[in-house]
Amino acid sequence: MRLRLKIWHRRQRYAIRQHPVANQLYRLAVGIAGTVLMLAGLVMIPLPIPGPGWVTLFLGLAVLSTEFTWAHRATSFLRARLHQAGEIGNRISARTRAAVRAYADDHILAHAHIAFARFTPVAVAVHA
Repeated sequence: MRLRLKIWHRRQRYAIRQHPVANQLYRLAVGIAGTVLMLAGLVMIPLPIPGPGWVTLFLGLAVLSTEFTWAHRATSFLRARLHQAGEIGNRISARTRAAVRAYADDHILAHAHIAFARFTPVAVAVHA
């Protein structure tokens, strides 16, 4: 479905590029829509609920990157940095999980040994 949409959009965009006036109007409309989304995102960033401001800002940048090279470069740069940050976060969380697992294993075994020793019945010698 995504590929069909992409092919359809490229055909439509090619048809628009054939007419200079339509091309300029399309680029102007994309520029206005992207700028409005980015400005709305900037306004929403300080809101007490997390997420919608940044999402709207990046959505505006994505809209602008469909027509403008500078926005495409900025989007590519941000995607690369977010990918690197994700890899660093995965490495840190893997190390943290391993450390917690090792700590928990040691303490669980120690507590299990104490509990086993405390509740194990003592053998009583029976005299006959």
